[in-house]
Amino acid sequence: MKSAMAEILSRLRRDRGLSQRQAASDLGISQALLSHYENDAREPKLEFIIKACDYYGVTADYLLGRAGSPAEQILPAPHGCKGDKRFVSAACAVFDMLDRLPDTELYEAAVNFLVIPVDTVANLLKDPVAPYDPSRDAEMKMAEAAFVNRARRMAINKSE
Repeated sequence: MKSAMAEILSRLRRDRGLSQRQAASDLGISQALLSHYENDAREPKLEFIIKACDYYGVTADYLLGRAGSPAEQILPAPHGCKGDKRFVSAACAVFDMLDRLPDTELYEAAVNFLVIPVDTVANLLKDPVAPYDPSRDAEMKMAEAAFVNRARRMAINKSE
C-alpha cells in the first residue's frame, strides 16, 4: 500500500493534467525519480518536499497527508480550490501565467488587482450587512490602471 504522500503527489500531478515528464522537469528531477516517489519506491528528501509544495501550491502538512484536504491547509492553494469549473479553470490559467512572468513589478500589479475583488467577496460573505465602502472601487480602479500600464510597458519593451 502506497504512503499518503505518494498518493497525494501522484494525484496533485494528475489533477493538473501534467505528465510525469513535465512535472519532473519543472521540479528539477528525473522522470524516473518522480515515478519512484509517486509509487512509494523511494522517500523524497526535504528539499524535494519543499519544491513540490511550492510547485503545487500546497502546504507540507497536506503533501505529507496530515491535512485531509487542501481546504484544511493554513495557506490557501489556488489549484486545490473546489467550485465552479469555469472560475477554477480561469483562476488556474491566471496563476500559471503569473508564475511565468519575468517582470516582478507586473506580477505584483496583477496580484494587487486580483486581490481586491476576491477580498471584497470574502468580506461580504462573512458579513453581508456590512456598509458599502466606495473607496474599494477607487482602490480597484487604481490597481487596474497600475496593472494595465505595467503590462503595456512590458509589451513595448519586448517589441523594441
